[in-house]
Amino acid sequence: MRLITILLSFLVSITPPQDFICNGIPLKAIIYNNISSSYQVLNDLNDLDEGAFIVLKLDETSIMIPRTFNKDEISFTDKKWWWSYKLRETPVDVDHPYLRRRKPNGEIENFQCISEALSLKNNNVAIIQNDQL
Repeated sequence: MRLITILLSFLVSITPPQDFICNGIPLKAIIYNNISSSYQVLNDLNDLDEGAFIVLKLDETSIMIPRTFNKDEISFTDKKWWWSYKLRETPVDVDHPYLRRRKPNGEIENFQCISEALSLKNNNVAIIQNDQL
């Protein structure tokens, strides 16, 4: 029975990629669990603990953002930056996370993000389709 449980856990794990393109800019997103000061890189969003945080590396900037506890969301915010894999009414989408930044004037800048792997796959499909024309 335990073997079946372990096998099923692989089927429902949610593994977020680390490399993205956001508004044409490369971004690296690494999630850490830190409930016991262990700083372990998270490989499954189902294992997110209370001390989790994400480090976003965008251009030359590194941003550390703590986990939020918003109901039905998988998100991180420091009130200036906000990163989310799931909004309340949407399914988890690790390939198209939401990234927002509050500018000093209060305006919200939205970034269109896509995982680098999916972006490359989409570009390869477009190249193949263009070659067939």
